[in-house]
Amino acid sequence: MDEQQQFIERAGVILEMQGMSRAAGRVLGAILTAPPGGYNAGEVATVLQSSRAAISVALRQLLMVGLIEHAPVPGERADRYRFRQGSWEGMDAAGIRKLEAMHQLARDGLRSLPQGGDPTSLTELADTMEVYLELYPQFVLAIRQRLDERRKVQEHAVEEMLS
Repeated sequence: MDEQQQFIERAGVILEMQGMSRAAGRVLGAILTAPPGGYNAGEVATVLQSSRAAISVALRQLLMVGLIEHAPVPGERADRYRFRQGSWEGMDAAGIRKLEAMHQLARDGLRSLPQGGDPTSLTELADTMEVYLELYPQFVLAIRQRLDERRKVQEHAVEEMLS
């Protein structure tokens, strides 16, 4: 198995751990390693040695969560797909929603705890989610600032190479 295939398989496992299908992760891995014009569904199927039907379902999943986008090529009938730039940043809102849902679940659990029930686990979950909810926006801001700094350094390096 070459390095690209190993990467694709790792992407499948990692996205599966994140709650998506392994097939969607493999498709994302293929698209992340695609040539500049992206891949069409047939090309993804060839790279992954998988059926077009499985690829189609995975592409729809990735489009729905906003990790990939259509990359139309004039005169070409088949849809092409590429990684949607900035899509990782869109995961911030999803992260907050997950934390809020877990926090609400803990609070609901504490309210519905039967007489004599042990609140320890629910209290720990609620407290932990509160801390995450307090710190998460600061974390996201720090990431965005760091990415902006990196982009500026990279742009400056390119400008120096061209001059």
